[in-house]
Amino acid sequence: MKYFFSGIGGIGMSSLALYTKYKGFDVSGSNNLESERTKYLQNKDINVKIGHSEKNVEDIDMLIKSTAIKDTNPEIQYAKKFNIPILNRMEYLNYILKSNYSIGITGTDGKTTTTAMISHILRKAHFDPTVFLGGIHDSLEDGNFRIGSGPIVSEVDESDGFIRNTVSDVSIITNLRPDHLEHYNNSFENLVDSIYTHASNARDFVLLNGDDSILNTFYDNLVIRFGATDKSEYYFTNRIPHGYYQTFDVNYKNKFIGKIKMNLPGIHYAYDAIAAIAYALEAGVSFEKIKAAFETFNSVNRRFNVLFKNSHIFVVDDYAHTPEEVEHTIKAAREYFPGYPIIAVFQPHRYTRLFRHYKKFSHVLKNADKVFVYRIYSAFEDPIEGIDELKMARLIENSEFIDSENKMIDKILDISDGVFLFLGAGDITNVAKRISDIFIKKYESVV
Repeated sequence: MKYFFSGIGGIGMSSLALYTKYKGFDVSGSNNLESERTKYLQNKDINVKIGHSEKNVEDIDMLIKSTAIKDTNPEIQYAKKFNIPILNRMEYLNYILKSNYSIGITGTDGKTTTTAMISHILRKAHFDPTVFLGGIHDSLEDGNFRIGSGPIVSEVDESDGFIRNTVSDVSIITNLRPDHLEHYNNSFENLVDSIYTHASNARDFVLLNGDDSILNTFYDNLVIRFGATDKSEYYFTNRIPHGYYQTFDVNYKNKFIGKIKMNLPGIHYAYDAIAAIAYALEAGVSFEKIKAAFETFNSVNRRFNVLFKNSHIFVVDDYAHTPEEVEHTIKAAREYFPGYPIIAVFQPHRYTRLFRHYKKFSHVLKNADKVFVYRIYSAFEDPIEGIDELKMARLIENSEFIDSENKMIDKILDISDGVFLFLGAGDITNVAKRISDIFIKKYESVV
């Protein structure tokens, strides 16, 4: 059986390609650009073509496509012409999850970190999970993937509209807000209904955020809740920031279980952690093993990664791209670097998201001391008339719109001290890495 992955360089597509390769099938693929993931796959003996062409798919049995791949793509057109089966990425992942014992983690924010935390705990407890992660983590042999003999732990993406058909044994839902509505007929109700259907499909139990007003309407005997108050079965209390780490108490049904120390700042990471802890305890992992696992847990790539630091300058790269994520990350930066000015460098991600939330973004970005708004990352979306970065930037005091990487670098180098907090899911990370390299050479310091 010959599988071809169109858009193989994507974080979700590359993990599926690796899974298929490890299962003994012939795997190849294409991508529009060369990247770290395409190079990695090639080193794993997966034939990756840069660029899309009919010739790439002349001898395949199954085509898996990324959401970013349009029907006009020559590989898709060829497959349709010659009746080669085509599956979307999530359709293929759904098949894998339904065919195995699986834990699916979804939600608007926090699903990648929660997935990484669960996989890290299960590995330390010798459960040997197979893991599909929507990011890169240093605990996984392939960065965003590992093959194991135990349960499948998988991030389940709600962004492309296929989650209604996702069936896993355990469904974990971190939170739910109106995002990616373009795949739900621009209706939040449709998204809620799809997530509810996914939760209803769970074959074992559902674990959800008891502090989320939408998720709290999901009533069922098989629902277990986590949160920050005793209205949930599992909850954290006494959360204390300690600069570079935080601690909190874990409770179950008004009974104190123990204290967790975690090397990540911010209440949003405490929510991710209590979700992971709740699942691990339900799965039979001892609290002592869970506690020990958190002491060695590092952040996922682009999740509050400190790229550079010295006595007065800090560079942090973070994937935050929704208003809530931006707000939590700015607050986390103030916990992690108390007393330092926060300079937010924000790149809007997708015209549809900016259209829905530009006022919210402008509101939460005001929590920073200075804001640079970078050019939008379209993620292959067409522009929306009347929606651009300037419309949002004008609503923020002490903000500037910068449209080029070089100009952004110059602006940052004019500032002598502070925390440069790079925020966004697009190519803003390239600016963060470049400015970090400049600082490292300038100050001869290594993080």
